[in-house]
Formats: sequence, structure tokens, C-alpha cells
Amino acid sequence: MSKELNAFEALALVPGWDPAEFAIEELKGGLTNRTYHLRRDDIDYVLRLEAHDAGFFQFDRSSELTNLAAANEAGLGPSVIHSDREHGILITEFLRGRVWDDADMKSHQSLESLAELLRNVHALPLCGTRSDVSAVATTYENYLEQRHGLHAFATECVEVIAGIPVHDAATCCHNDIVAANIVEGPMLMLIDWEYSCDNDPMFDLASAIGFHNLDGKNTEILLNAYAGGRDAELRERLDDQIRIYDAIQWLWLASRHLAFPSTAQARRLEQLQQRIR
Repeated sequence: MSKELNAFEALALVPGWDPAEFAIEELKGGLTNRTYHLRRDDIDYVLRLEAHDAGFFQFDRSSELTNLAAANEAGLGPSVIHSDREHGILITEFLRGRVWDDADMKSHQSLESLAELLRNVHALPLCGTRSDVSAVATTYENYLEQRHGLHAFATECVEVIAGIPVHDAATCCHNDIVAANIVEGPMLMLIDWEYSCDNDPMFDLASAIGFHNLDGKNTEILLNAYAGGRDAELRERLDDQIRIYDAIQWLWLASRHLAFPSTAQARRLEQLQQRIR
């Protein structure tokens, strides 16, 4: 991607589209990409534009498109309208519905619905790209090497991840199960599939648990609903994946904090550091 396009310039690159025909509204809340709500003739779309540093975060756009197509066919995600990897453009269907919030992740009923959604995601075909969390963690550690206030703990996170065995079982995984990526309409659907690839399915549960700080009771509700009852082996794997998620979340956030520091991120880094230790 040679330059960072604005939304108007990006739409001008879509064959047959006139950017002047669209109402364009930026959607706030994204940490890596720029995202816009588009409307033309009462039809809504989502435009995602990559930031210059998107490559650092190691997205696999081929896996994303493969998994988006499978998810859409299964009724679990939006359809892809246009993709231009050279210019960092992705346009998808705008999913109508209520976006979940933190309260949904603490509701017994919602957690049971989430478990069903995850079972359906994990039944999608494998995309052929296996998650390599250790490699990702090492990339973050290298980036933080000259940042003395962060590098020492970055090394600890890499060691935590390296010390957890990789389970042979892998399924299609979204890998970013947070409330803001869940849209509730006639059925639950997921947006933002850019981290998706083949992974231990427990990582999807771990991302919901770790990001939203779910307590032991809600963790058990989610896992038992997913597994159809208590499963000691899965609980052990889930605990491992929660550790991995916390460590990779710390590394990701620390790397981002260098470029875009904030008090909220600093507090979260400290919270995660205490949890990982």
C-alpha cells in the first residue's frame, strides 16, 4: 500500500462506483484500521481502510477473505462486496442489528448464545493457515526491544506463550471474540474477521473471557454451554489459552501504546501484567 487513502479516494478505485453518490460516515472505535459507514440508494456498506502500520500486526488477508466467504455462506458474517489488497480496501455488507456491549458478556443467556455461535464458527472449513502465536509474540518483542520500560515484560510474555504446548486440534477461529464484533439480529453474527485463521478453538473462548475480564462463574457458563457439560480436559486447555490471550494482548497493546499512548491503555497494561504474573 503506497499511500494512505481517504474514503473518497478509495471509493473512486471501485469499478463502477462514483464516490459522490455515497453518504460517508466514519465509525469510531477501531484501533488499527479506519472504518466508514457508506450509504447509497438506501443500501448500507462498511468500508475498511488499512493504516500504514497494518502489516506490523500480521494480518493474513487471504485467510480473512476465505473465512469471510465461508462465514457468510453459513449466515455467520457479512458478505464481501469488494476487496483490493493492493490499496488496503475492503467493503462488506453492513449488518443490521444490535451490537453487543460488555453487559451482554456477563449475561447467562447471552453467554449460552455466544457458545452456540462459536460452535458454528468452529464447524466452518479450515482455511489452511495455522495460527503461530509464538512467532507473532516474538515480532512484538523485537519491536519493543529498545523500549526499556516495556521490553523486559515483553520477554516474559514470549516465555509464557512458548511454555504452553500447541494442541493438535484446530478449527476455523475468529480469534477476536469481543462484544463490539458481535451483532445480534435474527441470529448472532460476527464482524471483523481480520485475525481469523485455524487455531485451537479454546482461543476464541479465551478472547471473550480475557478481554471482558469474565469471572470464574461466567467462564464456567460459557465453557459448559460450548461443550455441552463439564469437560476437565477442555477446561485445562482453556486455562492455557487464557494465559496465551492475556500475554498476546499485553504485547499488542504495548506495541500500540508506543505510537498512541493513553492513560486507559497504560492502566490496562498494568492490569494484564498483574494477571499474567
